[in-house]
Amino acid sequence: MKKILCLLFLTVFLSACTAPTVTESAAEPVQVIQPTPTLTFTPIPTLTAVPPTIAPTEGFPTYTPPTVEAGQPIEIRFPVNGTYVDVTDDIVAGGSKTYSLNAMQGQIMSVSVLPQADAASTISMQIKGADGSVLCPKSAEEQCLFWRGMLPASQDYFITLTPDGEGLQFVLRVAINPLNMGFQYFDFKSATGLSLTYPDTFAPALPVQGNYKTDPVLALQLIESELYEQTNLSEVYLMYSSSSDSKVVSTCTEPNQNGGGGPEYPADEVTVNGLTFVHTTTEGAGAGNYYQQEIFRTVYNNSCNEVIFYIHYTNVGNYTPGTVFEFNRDAVMRNLEAVLSMVKVQ
Repeated sequence: MKKILCLLFLTVFLSACTAPTVTESAAEPVQVIQPTPTLTFTPIPTLTAVPPTIAPTEGFPTYTPPTVEAGQPIEIRFPVNGTYVDVTDDIVAGGSKTYSLNAMQGQIMSVSVLPQADAASTISMQIKGADGSVLCPKSAEEQCLFWRGMLPASQDYFITLTPDGEGLQFVLRVAINPLNMGFQYFDFKSATGLSLTYPDTFAPALPVQGNYKTDPVLALQLIESELYEQTNLSEVYLMYSSSSDSKVVSTCTEPNQNGGGGPEYPADEVTVNGLTFVHTTTEGAGAGNYYQQEIFRTVYNNSCNEVIFYIHYTNVGNYTPGTVFEFNRDAVMRNLEAVLSMVKVQ
């Protein structure tokens, strides 16, 4: 879930925000992240104490919704024994669409929307139970761009999507975990021989402007709603890119001083499943917004592979006391590191 925010420091392809942007009289100086101790990640994700029992998927089931009468909700149907589905659809400018599904109390549901790559609009959503309870947004001051949480009752739920500008095509991902199952996992395989597994706390998204040396082939947005609610956290992404271009490979592990987030500074090396990543950092600030990137690069199979953690937050001191709180940085990093820990050779 996100609150309305205008990004003033970086140009992003898709704005996904949680807290109102605050304007200060002068831009704050760029800050430098100091080197941190060497980290070693293990292949077991830190999100859960046990390995996943829902096997990661190698392909996503897509569902084209049927034509329904105007004003009627579109029923989402999962594949047999399925726990998630991608709904491909479109919305005209000034319109909206409502989807319905049935789920049980205690199940964890996640909902996210991926607009087409050249979309100039975003799509906000409302998630409402048949009993009238509203899961997202929590208030009129907030904009709901995704949601993940535990369902409060066994009933039908309705997801209404509304574009904030022109009409566009999109993919709506809905995942519902079986009872007593905290996470389900998805696989991504790159063309250069590496793969990663990510939990349903992340969803595919459009990449933001980061310090990558080549355009990302995968961008994931952290959609764990409770990490954003009533905090100064605006958006969190994990982006993966790879390139076999000889010029990129030759300088792969060197800091990228021409990226979109400012100069990089060496931090350490990180070992992940036998792969050694060179870790650099960059951090910037402006008009009450802060941008942090943790960047990991390695050469494998004559290709440059990079994983970027991107965290955007605002100055909590610029809000009315007691209304917005400092986000849980440790929890955010645990989620990101859990995905990095599952990068491996295919």
